[in-house]
Amino acid sequence: MWKQLTDSEYFNEYGTFLSSSDIRRLLRSPAHYRNPQKLESPALAFGSLAHTFVLEPHVAEARYRPRADVDGRTKEGKAVRDWEASLAAQQGIQFVSRADYDAAVSIASAVRTHLGASALIAGGMAETAGICDGFCDVNVRIKPDYRTDSTIIDLKTTTDARPDAFVRSVVNFGYEVQAAFYVDVAAVIDGLKRDFYWVAVEKDAPYAVAVYKASDEMLERGRQQYIKAIDLYKECAAMDLFPAYSQQVQTLELPGWLK
Repeated sequence: MWKQLTDSEYFNEYGTFLSSSDIRRLLRSPAHYRNPQKLESPALAFGSLAHTFVLEPHVAEARYRPRADVDGRTKEGKAVRDWEASLAAQQGIQFVSRADYDAAVSIASAVRTHLGASALIAGGMAETAGICDGFCDVNVRIKPDYRTDSTIIDLKTTTDARPDAFVRSVVNFGYEVQAAFYVDVAAVIDGLKRDFYWVAVEKDAPYAVAVYKASDEMLERGRQQYIKAIDLYKECAAMDLFPAYSQQVQTLELPGWLK
């Protein structure tokens, strides 16, 4: 089923359901799944800011404000900072740096004026959670950035959106696993077959945008990987044992590309 959930509801009420992030942690090791690191990096915070401006501009306008450029050590600056803190506490306003705010606005404009991206991000739903009981005999959850009846779109902020650079990001971060997992879980939820697209937008001016469709070959590779991860999860859960890497001595070979 599809549900409108807050982040708190999504992570707390359905936290035991496997997500695509859980799948990718399992592919690293079961121990990394069992002990996930809670990352709060500037890059993740900026990604969330940009996502909101692109996909939910009405939410962004209500939620975010640029932080005033004042010296908080002065009397006037302290008054401004106190005012910002009051708005944050009472209205949930989030203050971000002027540079990040302006960049997020520019990214949203770049995506809206890109022919391919603007055509994809239209007539659908942003940030809707998909909850599925019994997918491959486990409970799973997904939260696509944007979906229509025929597409799932994932927005990625990146340093380089060119094809050869972005495909390396896909492989390095397991984006193809997420893509296959999302389209397959969505199909079980509502019976619709969807294509998967990445909207890649660079984080620095000129905020270049590129749109890529996941090929059938890429989705099949991702599918094999998530099935492998789910099978591993079921084995570990049955034994209540979530190991990390091999405890045996291994021989390290030169990689093929270096040879």
